[in-house]
Amino acid sequence: MPPPMIAGLYPYTRGGITLPPRFTLAEIPASLAANPSYREDLLILAGDTASARQLEAFGLHVHRTFDNAPSSVHADAAHKMKHWMCLWALREYGEFLWVDWDTVMLRRPDDAFWASCREGGTPKFIHIPGYWAGVNCGVYYACRSWAQRMADSFEAVVSEPNDELLWASILPTDIDNRPEFWWGPRVAQVWRREDFAQVGSGTYFAHVKQLDWARDLRVAAREETAAGSA
Repeated sequence: MPPPMIAGLYPYTRGGITLPPRFTLAEIPASLAANPSYREDLLILAGDTASARQLEAFGLHVHRTFDNAPSSVHADAAHKMKHWMCLWALREYGEFLWVDWDTVMLRRPDDAFWASCREGGTPKFIHIPGYWAGVNCGVYYACRSWAQRMADSFEAVVSEPNDELLWASILPTDIDNRPEFWWGPRVAQVWRREDFAQVGSGTYFAHVKQLDWARDLRVAAREETAAGSA
């Protein structure tokens, strides 16, 4: 059975000061328009009751609300709540795939994708050379064997309580040279149109700067697939 693909919404709280998650609230309907199947494919999680109501206003079913998360998580929900949701999913299901709203699904995950997730028993991240946090969690996978280390990461001393930095605190220091931790061509980081070249026949997700690139990205993926089979 494949792991759940999860996504969520939580308040933008830093140091106990809360601002509305305006950017994400604008992103969700654009993501659903670009990826209609997300309504059925994603297990939707909410950081608090207010977030649950906002998600429900988009016609989404909220599977779980995390009002009972530790106060330290709520105090920095902008950075820690995603990490807490993912730890819950790891404990609940044994594995998960987190999908940010600013992604485009180019191919539905299949048996080959899930097999690649499980290779090596390691988390899988988007590799961006020189990325400030070491790993990018726009689309990422983790399995049960990392549950305790992930729980321990909440106590890590990092420059800010960002989930990517928390992950980086428990990963090998030589991770750049460890391909078992990276998606490779299966997930593309697309910050510019020039990055469309990273999308190939084996790309399942693109983590994008602009969701309105969805149609053009799918065309690029189809063209690459056709070229490969010619």
